[in-house]
Amino acid sequence: MKLSTTTNLTVLKTLQDVREAGTALRDVVVKGVKLQSLNAKYWQSVVISNVYFIGCVFDGLGSQDILLSKGALVFPPISGLLYDPYRNDLYTPKELFSEFCPGTTLDKAIYDSFVAKGKFYPDTIEALMRRIHDDSIDAGLQELIKSRSEDKIVGVMGGSGNKRNDPWYRTTAVTGWLLARSGYFVMSGGGPGMMEAANLGAYLAKYDAPVVDKAIDLLKTALDQNTPEYWKTATEVKKMFPNGSESLGIPTWFYGFEATNLFSSRIAKYFANSIREAGMLQIARAGVIFAPGSAGTRQEIFMEAAQDHYGSTGYYSPMVFLGTKQYQTDPAVYPLVQSVAKGREYANFLAITDEPNDIVTFLQTHPPKPSQ
Repeated sequence: MKLSTTTNLTVLKTLQDVREAGTALRDVVVKGVKLQSLNAKYWQSVVISNVYFIGCVFDGLGSQDILLSKGALVFPPISGLLYDPYRNDLYTPKELFSEFCPGTTLDKAIYDSFVAKGKFYPDTIEALMRRIHDDSIDAGLQELIKSRSEDKIVGVMGGSGNKRNDPWYRTTAVTGWLLARSGYFVMSGGGPGMMEAANLGAYLAKYDAPVVDKAIDLLKTALDQNTPEYWKTATEVKKMFPNGSESLGIPTWFYGFEATNLFSSRIAKYFANSIREAGMLQIARAGVIFAPGSAGTRQEIFMEAAQDHYGSTGYYSPMVFLGTKQYQTDPAVYPLVQSVAKGREYANFLAITDEPNDIVTFLQTHPPKPSQ
């Protein structure tokens, strides 16, 4: 079968989707669907044109033979994987942190397998499955974005190494809290440190301000992410304040040694960090806040600056630096970005502050602007 490169393909994700499509499937991907209830006689009556079955389960080889004879491409499920490459939605904290076996979460088991099978150079099938998995996460992320106002999605980047007792942890949590209460949808890199703080603040947005400090007081009794107490305190905060608001975390198994935080309601976890980095900056149309961080945060600063510089996402988005000392002089990242932006439209979308309230005000007065 010749692969289509020009047609927009419709993805069918459930058995009901397939049934409702009727007796003619054209320009369709059927993804990860259990099709045992549809026998060979059923498929004999269906018109097939430019159709792909990936990761589907059939009633037997007879059905697959019929589909292949009609020109369909059938890519079977692969056994022995700890993750589902054909999944049709994002992860939840409950899914990733359920026990895979005694003492090991699914998240940890997938990371260990990721390393064991070759973090950088896996075999061909493992590499293909990881790519399909990340494409599935892309699709789930797009579905989530469609349910939100894209002009209200704000990214909060920052260091994974900043502890829960760091004053900037509290400042970042307050920032997430204010953003969510102001109608923004908060997205972070999904890890510990400043990322956890942003998701924590957003999670607590339905509660009054003193609750943020109460939650942090409990969290900072466990600073080491490699201890059971670290997870226990996060779980206790969620039990104490169960009416949490939604937010998004976008972590990666490339940094699987970093704890994925429990405060984001949806988790878009990738194998490929490069896809993850570019994607999360692209969807943060309403702006990106850079809390204090190290090398990874600086990488994200210059990636976002490049997007604004060339208008490559179709919008100029605000870049707000949280921490005047770090970004003004230690080192002087903000002046560097200013100098590169001089004379360009996105120069008007740069700000630096120590105050969370200033961030909300700046975003409200500087909505994203089309770059073309």
